[in-house]
Formats: sequence, structure tokens, C-alpha cells
Amino acid sequence: MGGLTGIRAVCWDWNGTLLDDVDICIQVMNEVLTEHGEPPLRDAVAYRATFRFPIRDFYSDVGIGPDRFESAVSLYLRRLQARAAESQLQANARQTLDGVRRMGLRQVLASATLPDLLELQMAPHDVAGSFERILAIDDPLRASKREVIEEWLAGSGLAAEQVLLIGDTNHDHEIARELGAPFLHFGGGHQVPEGDGRSIDALDDLLRMLRVGLSE
Repeated sequence: MGGLTGIRAVCWDWNGTLLDDVDICIQVMNEVLTEHGEPPLRDAVAYRATFRFPIRDFYSDVGIGPDRFESAVSLYLRRLQARAAESQLQANARQTLDGVRRMGLRQVLASATLPDLLELQMAPHDVAGSFERILAIDDPLRASKREVIEEWLAGSGLAAEQVLLIGDTNHDHEIARELGAPFLHFGGGHQVPEGDGRSIDALDDLLRMLRVGLSE
């Protein structure tokens, strides 16, 4: 896999990319499905194959239609918040953040999570200082972070092609395409990648790719 050239900043996704929360999300989602009389997702493979944005479509795919969507999301978020401190960082997440910082690259975090829950999830891990900005959504029913990334980008002094977006969903890839930014899919998160785009299965692979890019 080749290097990444011209990168001056990295925009990180949180859930599933830096935070290894897939198992807990599956457990909570299955509780919600069971309480709504729907069959649970059988395993992580089924979850990753089904999960998608818009989040409303994912809920519909697992049997929760528009009439029950808002109540199901509210239940999911309450249950997830109760377990916010349980998830660990992905392997080598901290070392990768430190390595990117030592290269002199700027880092921001953009999450499709409400600020209060995001703060609870981040608190045990002491990584907030790695980011110049932490961007969160304000509408859990919409759950797209394009607007907050676009707003940050507009004031960053950077061109979109200088900002690498790293995420674990095809929606993250879609946002990068719409903004004109390069994208790297992390394969250990919530959704299997689509197409033949650039991807990694270990976060610290990013450091090698950035080093190769800096030398090209």
C-alpha cells in the first residue's frame, strides 16, 4: 500500500475507529431489538454487514420502522450511556495519535455522537489533548457529522485535499468524497468497507503510510 502525500491534518472518527465499542453496541442494539419484539443480530459479522447510515435506514433494516424509530433510538442511547465507560481504545490507538502528532500534523475528532455521551466515552482514555478540536453532532436522529467537519474545514486554513478523514463506515467515506478529502477506512469498526478504496486493519499502519507520503 502506497503513501499518503500532501496531508497536513487528520480528521478522526471516534466510535469504532479509535474506540473499540462494536461489541457493546451490538449488545445494546440487541436489547433494543428484543424489547421491540424483533430478532437480535446473531453476531458481529451480521451487524457489520447490516449497519449503515442514515441510521434510520439501519433501524428499518432490523425491523424498527418509522413509527418506533424515535423511541428505539432514545432507549438505545440511554442504555449505551449507562455503559459509556466500558469500551477500550482500539489496539495502538494512543501510539498512533502520538505518532501523528510527532509528525507535526494537526488532528481533530469528529463524532456522530452527542456531546455528553462523547465526553463520557472519552473520559477514561485521556486522549482529548491529542485534538485541536472535538466535533460532535446535536441531533441523534440525523447523526451525520458532515456539517461540523465542513464548518471546521472552512476555518482551518487547509484545503480539503490536505485533510485525511479516517473512519469505519461507508458514510464517513461518503462525507470525504463530498468534501473532496482523501479517506482511509478502518476495517475493525462498525461496517465493512465498500468498493476498493484505501483501508487498513491496524491503526498504526497509518504511520507508515504517512511516513512514505512525506518522503515522496
